[in-house]
Amino acid sequence: MASLQLKNVVKDFGSTRVIRGVDLDVHDGEFVVFVGPSGCGKSTLLRMICGLEDITTGELFIDGQRANDTRAADRGLAMVFQSYALYPHMTVYQNMAFGLENTGVAKDVVRTKVDAAAKLLRLDPLLDRKPTQLSGGQRQRVAIGRSIVREPKIFLFDEPLSNLDAELRVSMRGEITGLHRRLGATMIYVTHDQVEAMTMADKIVVLRAGSIEQIGSPLALYNSPNNKFVAGFIGSPQMNFAPVSAGHGDNIVTEYGQSFALSTESKPASGTALTLGVRPEHLTLEQREGALAMPITITGVEQLGGHSLLYGTLPGANPTAEGPRVTAQVAGQVRTRIGETTTLYAPPEACRLFESGGEERAVR
Repeated sequence: MASLQLKNVVKDFGSTRVIRGVDLDVHDGEFVVFVGPSGCGKSTLLRMICGLEDITTGELFIDGQRANDTRAADRGLAMVFQSYALYPHMTVYQNMAFGLENTGVAKDVVRTKVDAAAKLLRLDPLLDRKPTQLSGGQRQRVAIGRSIVREPKIFLFDEPLSNLDAELRVSMRGEITGLHRRLGATMIYVTHDQVEAMTMADKIVVLRAGSIEQIGSPLALYNSPNNKFVAGFIGSPQMNFAPVSAGHGDNIVTEYGQSFALSTESKPASGTALTLGVRPEHLTLEQREGALAMPITITGVEQLGGHSLLYGTLPGANPTAEGPRVTAQVAGQVRTRIGETTTLYAPPEACRLFESGGEERAVR
């Protein structure tokens, strides 16, 4: 296995800069996930690591050795793509063996490596089948097996589960994380799905517009986001946001006139515009001392059995205007109707504050 280091890596397509000075360390045996919205540069960055895209400026090191000018085939990495890219006329065995046979590996060695990978991925009963006789999940395992037999330094995954249905995606997440545990391999995984990132990663790299917004463990990003973008991207359903302002002392004032205590280290001046963030799962229908009361008008309800999702709107700054939208994830089966009003409560410890405008950095 191997470590990876990127130093001020930049990628330009003509006059357009798509990767903007990325610095990153991936340690031996880590499972690192690149996550971010479409167009943020995560797949481009993965292709630069693999050698399928040139680095405009900056340096790439694999196990301490500079690899900018090393051909993709010589970097010792293996890529698993979104499309399975299997040869339809070949059997599972032939698809997994093809790369090794092409490099002149002895047939008995190829057989040993393919059999071991097939057993690891529970593909051994399927070696004589062709791709059209396999399910989507089985085909993806074949694509992964084709990488395993090469014994790469680092595995690279480019949204490998996006073509699978929801149930199979959950199953394959477990397959890949289990594979990581068994192999102890260094893996870099690209996805736009933050649930995949949260459930699979040792370390998440959040990207936006070609730059890294934050790096950390899933719970570190969930509990202590650097800014409003990270707070809104990590977590499902998405964090709720509402405009507030700093009052006197530790008081925060909402647009609908409520004042509540919420201490901050930076102590913004009274009247400073801020954004309040609170996650849906931290809202409750039970009144709590010191909690922020959020009166909402119900606009939708989803009954999911063990919990309910309530959708509503807060009062606006103008009494006749509709305020910010709010989602609450509450335990049990809540009986309420569209158009009714109810009050949600946000405990102070669950509230986050961000600057308004500019970088929208966290201030609490």
